[in-house]
Amino acid sequence: MRGKNRAKIEIDNNFEDAVDIQEFIDHEDYSGLIQFCMQRAEENPEELYAQYYLGDAYVRNGEYEKAIEFIAEHYKKQPWNIDYQYIILDALFALGKTEDDFIWDKKPIILKMSPDIVNACYEYLKRKRKARSITELHCLFITEGYILFSEMDLLNALLYDERFIVDNPEDELYAEVLVAKKKHK
Repeated sequence: MRGKNRAKIEIDNNFEDAVDIQEFIDHEDYSGLIQFCMQRAEENPEELYAQYYLGDAYVRNGEYEKAIEFIAEHYKKQPWNIDYQYIILDALFALGKTEDDFIWDKKPIILKMSPDIVNACYEYLKRKRKARSITELHCLFITEGYILFSEMDLLNALLYDERFIVDNPEDELYAEVLVAKKKHK
């Protein structure tokens, strides 16, 4: 097939694969997920996501060394692929290692809870009139690098900074944050 029809079939296949993958994840059938992803990766050796999903399946199944070994080969061919980097990082951290325990072509950006993260939240919120969810604030960093802090870590950091007001702090799902207004003297 040529042209648009071929692209549509590839998109449909990727969508169907994503649905199948999610079913395995929902049922926590990680060994089944590995078998499914292994077949897809073998059938589509040049398809980036087929390789990614197999690496992810190894991580989900607790086979961290295998995940690193498998994805490292693909990473060598495409060191720019952030998905491959994140699989390696997931596996390294699960093994209790650090990003320094892998030889990177270019070391990935790791975002850890820090004053810079809190300041970035302040800069974002100071222009907003309404409170924002902790989830929205956490999502600010998705495109910045590998996030090594949870929403709860972020919530706790903001709770202890007097520049912020946190509504519903006891409920991570419904916690909302806004900048405290400056008091006029």
